[in-house]
Amino acid sequence: AVDHFFQGQALRLYTPLELSFSASKLRNMDALSKSDPMLVVYTKMDGRLEEIGRTEVILNSLEPLWITKAMINYQFEIVQPLVFRIYDVDTKYHNTPLKTLNLAQQDFLGEAFCNLSEIVTKFNHSLTLNLRNGSGHALQGTVTVHAEETASSRMAVDMQFHCLNLDNKDTFSKSDPFLRVSRLSESAVAIPICKTEVIKNNLNPVWRPITLTSQQYSSKDDPLLVECFDFDASGNHELIGCLSRQLSLSLKIYITQRLEQIFTAIRDKRS
Repeated sequence: AVDHFFQGQALRLYTPLELSFSASKLRNMDALSKSDPMLVVYTKMDGRLEEIGRTEVILNSLEPLWITKAMINYQFEIVQPLVFRIYDVDTKYHNTPLKTLNLAQQDFLGEAFCNLSEIVTKFNHSLTLNLRNGSGHALQGTVTVHAEETASSRMAVDMQFHCLNLDNKDTFSKSDPFLRVSRLSESAVAIPICKTEVIKNNLNPVWRPITLTSQQYSSKDDPLLVECFDFDASGNHELIGCLSRQLSLSLKIYITQRLEQIFTAIRDKRS
């Protein structure tokens, strides 16, 4: 059941939601590579579209799994139409800030429509929609939208990952590893929440620290899925390995190790 909250003095019930997006079997608009898709989501109010978010651009992918989320308040007593549009972003605009990107200059890959309630009332809060063109005719590809209630806590966790003796996936050099961290929902849906940088030609990488907010990891008792890929410029990243672990367990191990270090230092000083 969806929890409801009172909004101000008007006693309007709503639940803040986070929308996650992925797509499958998109059309390829590029001759020498794959499309570079970005998703834009709108609400429809009085016949007018109001943009509420844009994802990042995923390079060379017809099966994008976007990390950027969109926030929206679910008001159960109001019909809330949503529109999802996917664009292939031209290479020359890759350094343009997303908010200022002119969508009319990008290739249109298709759009889909639904009401927010259709996503929320699904068993796993995920809805897959077929893409259509501007005239409503069916196009190749689908978009999947997943909704989750947002966490009210403002806690954050700093994490740093490193790997040892990774499997080498390249023939003439070493792997170029990066990590994708996902949160596993109650229905076992993997929701990506961050990616590390790519470290070139390295089987013992140490990535820059990342910060995860409670809104991203949801609960320390929910498992995180950490996947390690060998980066490929074509977008065909090869999976090196993965693991799943509760954040609370990782924190417990870290705190125990830190306490052992502190007590060891105290003993060394006394002796």
